[in-house]
Amino acid sequence: MMAGALACLLAIGSSFAASGSGSSGTTTTVPTGTLTVDRDLMRVGNKSQLTWNISYPASNVTNIVDIITPNTVKPKQDLTMKVRVLGASFQESILSFLPVEVDMSKNNGAWTRIFYGLQSAVLPNLVLSTTTVKKGDLINIGGRGYRDGGWLPLYNTASSTKNLVMLKNGDTVPSEVPALNGISIETFLKPYMDTTTKKVKIGDRDLIYLMELGQTDPNNSGFDLQDLVVLVTFE
Repeated sequence: MMAGALACLLAIGSSFAASGSGSSGTTTTVPTGTLTVDRDLMRVGNKSQLTWNISYPASNVTNIVDIITPNTVKPKQDLTMKVRVLGASFQESILSFLPVEVDMSKNNGAWTRIFYGLQSAVLPNLVLSTTTVKKGDLINIGGRGYRDGGWLPLYNTASSTKNLVMLKNGDTVPSEVPALNGISIETFLKPYMDTTTKKVKIGDRDLIYLMELGQTDPNNSGFDLQDLVVLVTFE
């Protein structure tokens, strides 16, 4: 009887631990699993057989996805992909924001719009897209801005460009981002950058995309990779 009760308690504990994973910015480090007992009842002096099945959480996003040059994501297993927009600071002037668009493409298919709007429409905690991605799928993310009556180029992860940078937890912040000197960094970006270590601070299953939409010259003072910031989480 005691063995059956033990198995029940362990199963409950494992389920509780598993429910804490998947949130952006934090990833559980608690192993989860089950304990199987070969009998529910046994006589005094007899022994039961216990079987453990333990799953350890991935410690880095590259344990569950491959990054194909330049920045295409290829899952190593079936996953759920969630997309959030953290900021859309594409501006015509200090007080005037311009529209931006975030798009996604799967397996080199057509681009699908995930977000369109101004910075005022951004809700960083809102999941804008929840997509099931299969092992081996090719996932690309892109963004562009609207200015002077037309769309600017779509900068995306399928093409080599300095206008889009994709980073994982612990990566060094690019020198173009003002987080390196602690000034002029957008408020929405501060929680995801450590200005002391100059490292990215996101979850172990996250990828963050920094985009410059209005400038093409990295030496231009306006080139800061903060016009559009997207966070992708894999669960």
